[in-house]
Amino acid sequence: MVQKVMLRNEVIKVKGRVKVITVNKEDFFKVLKLTKLRVLDKEYEVLMPPIDSLQKNTIDINGLATFVQQYLSNMFFQSGSTNASTPAQMVLNTPGGNINLSYTNNININSQGVTVYLQVLNENGNWTFQYYYVGFDTTNSSYTTSQLELYVSSKLFGESGVQNLIYYTDLIRIAYSSMSFTKTSDSYLFIVWLIEFQNIPPYLVGLTPIMQNNVNIYGITVPDGSSFIAYFNNGNCNFTCGGNCASAGLGGFITYINNNSIIVEFPITSRLGAGVLNLQVLFCGSTYIYGVGSISGSTSATLTSPVSGATFYVAIATITITYQGS
Repeated sequence: MVQKVMLRNEVIKVKGRVKVITVNKEDFFKVLKLTKLRVLDKEYEVLMPPIDSLQKNTIDINGLATFVQQYLSNMFFQSGSTNASTPAQMVLNTPGGNINLSYTNNININSQGVTVYLQVLNENGNWTFQYYYVGFDTTNSSYTTSQLELYVSSKLFGESGVQNLIYYTDLIRIAYSSMSFTKTSDSYLFIVWLIEFQNIPPYLVGLTPIMQNNVNIYGITVPDGSSFIAYFNNGNCNFTCGGNCASAGLGGFITYINNNSIIVEFPITSRLGAGVLNLQVLFCGSTYIYGVGSISGSTSATLTSPVSGATFYVAIATITITYQGS
């Protein structure tokens, strides 16, 4: 007898917003202001342009799918690039060719670059990760753009036997905008681009990619999905996270695109034995986020009673995450 259930279909919203500011050189310090950001209960200040009046961009669903795929492959299979990738890049399309703003820690005079500030919020029990990418060009260059593109990468700390490794995704485009503007030789350019992952339940924080950032917060995991366990209660065991019920970890995933969303499915299979009358499933997820701490949570579901008389039962549960771009 095979019993199937989808525990949850969690929808994590991936939103992007962007704005462009061009100012006269003498107004440099009128635009940059100290802004307070939060990582839970801790505040820190950064020098950046105002973050209001951001306009909608387009999430690159194909790029985001590649990004999620690489991150989860690093996590589950402990394989991928161990060579550091740059945290971020903005590409400005101009008639004369592309202008690349590459990652740097700070905004400086007579330079080009992009920096990343992270804000981590917890509201109503769910998590939001906000990434403020601030691009700048304070050189004497002049050009007119037709499109902006945002490229990002992720960093994950894993364990392979007794050897600790850090894995990186490629630098991947996840958003773009057809916003056009002209930068003159006597002006400075600033681009504020916000990417946020919203509505993340605690037990799925570890399965949501964490992008590289100035605050140096990144994901830490262990191999083979052993931080994520499903427990199957047959009515005769301790049905808690860490209990003695029949259990199974995450061993892999399936990723595909549906309209403007990325669907990630995590199948879980466990042989239960005979005599099962009512079956409940408890999924427990726990991860350690460097710079934030341990995050854990759980969700549960009840399976309909299986047909009696089977020799043994196999339960197949699916955790589904929908990354919905907007």
